[in-house]
Amino acid sequence: MNLLNVVTARAIWLFDVNELNPSGKALFPELFGWLEKEYHFNRVPKSVTDVDETKALVFSGGTFQVKEKTVINVELKIYNDGFVANTWSSTHAAETFLEHISISGKEEFSLSYKPEIIRRKMYLSELNVESLRELIGINQKLSQLNVKVTELIPGILRPTFEVGGITLSPAQSMTPQLLSPFRLERKLNTSPDEHKYYSSAPLHTDDHLKLLDWFEENLMA
Repeated sequence: MNLLNVVTARAIWLFDVNELNPSGKALFPELFGWLEKEYHFNRVPKSVTDVDETKALVFSGGTFQVKEKTVINVELKIYNDGFVANTWSSTHAAETFLEHISISGKEEFSLSYKPEIIRRKMYLSELNVESLRELIGINQKLSQLNVKVTELIPGILRPTFEVGGITLSPAQSMTPQLLSPFRLERKLNTSPDEHKYYSSAPLHTDDHLKLLDWFEENLMA
């Protein structure tokens, strides 16, 4: 599949944030000011109680030099139970950003960061892609369902239906509230002849693209 753009590339680190500061040092407002200056955030919380609807401290509109001559836009959310980094580049870039914050913050404020405090890492990759193949290849029998739905709609002018997408959700035993589903569907507000799709997956961006290439080759018509 041809990548059109990265919608979201998110890295999530779950851990007890209080473990970064075991002695309870007063870090506000110095820490917030350092983050603002270091990563050029244009929005920074005004206090430790200035949280969004998800109870996160939000630092948005920032930039980060992920490698030589490559600067990306970044957003950071700090929760009591972890960090979330959003980029529009790749999940690996988002994770590199979190690593840089953690290591630099440790040096700047004598925090107790060490990689082993992170109990779980998760990712969200959302992509817009292009493919000349169609989702009906998943199962040709679905075309019969399209026809049946059309026939059952009352009236003379009936709409036609197509296979608009596929969703694979985590099993209930796998704490689905923490993992996003795999989705591949027609991109919103596009026609079939544009051949554009939206996809999300709880994967690194590069693994997501490899999965979509496999999906296109083996399951699409």
